Amino acid sequence: MTKSTVTKTWIAGLVMFAVGLVVAGLSVALMVAYGGTFSAAADGSGYDFVPRYDGFFASMVSLIVVGGIAAAIGGLLQLAAWIGSLVNTYRLPDKTWFAVMLAGGVLGFFFGLLGFAAMVAYVIAGPDGMALPQAQAPTRPSALAATS
Repeated sequence: MTKSTVTKTWIAGLVMFAVGLVVAGLSVALMVAYGGTFSAAADGSGYDFVPRYDGFFASMVSLIVVGGIAAAIGGLLQLAAWIGSLVNTYRLPDKTWFAVMLAGGVLGFFFGLLGFAAMVAYVIAGPDGMALPQAQAPTRPSALAATS
């Protein structure tokens, strides 16, 4: 995967993830605001949400699911771009970028901003390992060349 493909895939995943979160978040807010009522809890501590099971409520639940699926697909696209960046940087003779991408991505599973920062650094300043010529294995002389 070339760096330009990694960059396009990562940005597409980032946009899809953000759009999915916005759709799901707005749908939750609209459902809570207009899809039911709040009543005092029976034990006196707080409130309970009592939904109205009508078309609006079902539409908001559907949009929450669609937003969640879109965010999940965006996350998978970002994962694919990270794997592509690992493959791309592994081809470089100097493994510094590979180590940065690997450490940033693995730590990004626990601390999301580290993975994001590693990918931003790669997109802005990372090298393209696919642009480098790769060493080819030596070829054996053919039997025809030996007999002539």
